Amino acid sequence: QHANDVQEVEPALQALTEAIDDAVVGMWSMDNGYFSGPNLHAVDEHGIDSYIATDREEKPATDDLEDSDRKFVKADFTYEIESDVFICPAGEQMVTDPASKAKRKSYRANKDVCKKCPYRFRCSGSKKSAGRVIRTDKFEVARQAMTKKMETTEAKSIYERRKVIAEPPFGQIKNSGFRGFNLRGKEKVEAEFSLVCTAHNFKKFVKAVSTGSVRLEDLEKVKKAA
Repeated sequence: QHANDVQEVEPALQALTEAIDDAVVGMWSMDNGYFSGPNLHAVDEHGIDSYIATDREEKPATDDLEDSDRKFVKADFTYEIESDVFICPAGEQMVTDPASKAKRKSYRANKDVCKKCPYRFRCSGSKKSAGRVIRTDKFEVARQAMTKKMETTEAKSIYERRKVIAEPPFGQIKNSGFRGFNLRGKEKVEAEFSLVCTAHNFKKFVKAVSTGSVRLEDLEKVKKAA
């Protein structure tokens, strides 16, 4: 029912708790659609070891600034937690208005300095704009921490597991013939998709039993628990 996933962690945890008694999430990987302040705050509050793909703007570029003429991305600007400022590639401080009541904070450098900066057109991307504006929220510290975490070899290895855990079922369901809903209305669509998922899981059970990776008695235990 929601257009994006920027505030979907809490509802997902709530749904999981309702579906499974005493459910505890220890580790969770999510695509970059979940990379938002509220979601980062939620996983921290629940003590979840999370791995969330970084937004394109947040991700460090592969080309060094001096070795290319590429446009600047947010990751080229260094955030200093103690002073709550960004430092631009030219070494200038970008500050925010402490009196602003906006939900998102805007960081800017001195306009007169930006006009004379040799990086100006690589930075702002606009002939009219005096300089770059970086907008973020109160969760910038969490954003920075996740960006740094996702650059590690361990995090990349864990996140790659999504390819064989979270993604295949969608393709398998589509290849089975389900390409769209036949019913209308939220309740009817939920019921239809429940049937689709049940059929998919049943095929998984059959394959698991036929290959010997799961025993029938194990399935009986699952059935009784359900």
